[in-house]
Amino acid sequence: MRRMILVLTVTAMLLATLLTLPAGAQMGEKGGEEEPNTPECSWYGPFEEPSWDPWWEYWCYWHGWGWEFVFWVYD
Repeated sequence: MRRMILVLTVTAMLLATLLTLPAGAQMGEKGGEEEPNTPECSWYGPFEEPSWDPWWEYWCYWHGWGWEFVFWVYD
């Protein structure tokens, strides 16, 4: 009985691995792309909170990748 459960578990794990390989290969191809072109960067702010001095944040948007926080500075 134990051997049967072990065989079924290993078989299910192998089947799951075989089904996910094509999806993993596609993700690897997309992740291997070169870095996108020049990002669009700009200052955002001023952000203010009652107990803090106002500050500005510098963010860049990479098309196809998303937002990247660069740095902040007090006003």
